[in-house]
Amino acid sequence: MNDYDKAGRYLVKLDPSGFFRWFLGNPSLTFQTWIDARRLALPNQKDLTHDLIAVLRSGKALEAMCLELEAEARADALPRLLMYLARLWTEPAQQQSLAVSCVSGVILDLTGRSPARELILRSALVHECRLELTILRRHLANENAANLVAGVAAGEISPWLLGWVPLMQGGGESDIIAEWRAEAERRLTDERDRAVLGATAATFASLANCRPAWDHGLKGWNMKTAPLFDEVRKESREEGRMEEARTLVLRQGRQKFRKAATKKQQKALEAITDLGQLETLAERLLLVDSWTELLNGD
Repeated sequence: MNDYDKAGRYLVKLDPSGFFRWFLGNPSLTFQTWIDARRLALPNQKDLTHDLIAVLRSGKALEAMCLELEAEARADALPRLLMYLARLWTEPAQQQSLAVSCVSGVILDLTGRSPARELILRSALVHECRLELTILRRHLANENAANLVAGVAAGEISPWLLGWVPLMQGGGESDIIAEWRAEAERRLTDERDRAVLGATAATFASLANCRPAWDHGLKGWNMKTAPLFDEVRKESREEGRMEEARTLVLRQGRQKFRKAATKKQQKALEAITDLGQLETLAERLLLVDSWTELLNGD
């Protein structure tokens, strides 16, 4: 996952209700909670552990929704979502689990206009069999920056949606940036919040190749107190430490057991996204005599 995707996830989490109301066009929708995506990690799909899975309510409907943010469209986006949603739907209920009635997948393209919205499999041998996945996909390149700023000014859209403006149509125009600044200053009075919004907009301006215009428009805007870059760097460091821990377990296990882990065992390791658990495995290597004993905890 690149820094643009991480910045996007950070922005969504600042006001999830506001984001999903805009994204789904449903002003009555309310955000309930996030589902920990690490529980649903798939073998060799480490990026999925960073997806956003929201529980949303509208009226009596309570549903789970997996949101993917893509700085660049991925060819495997729909197969990934299909695997992920199936895992989410079939996950055994916990004691305090919410009884969601449906799971769905949505994608927000930060750049480009990928047309991929459907995955349909039809059997040539069993004509009655069919598997179909249809998702909602929105492209920021199709959104109008002026309309979004006007929606914020009217109080109809969360001010945190302003962070996406550089990626929209007209998002690099000086007049739009001036209006953006006026609304951001009016709607966000906390200096820390302003710093976060400015840092996010500047980050996406780089992706949209309009950073000079935004640097000029944000001149004098305090972004030194923004925690965005610290959070992104922290997440990147954690990902690196987990990868190092996996590599250590594989290397030392090969030396200890005198054979490499099987593909199945490697996938089991890749599915572990908790650094503490990986470090515990490294320590247990001294006490066990096989890959099976190590990974099964016997």
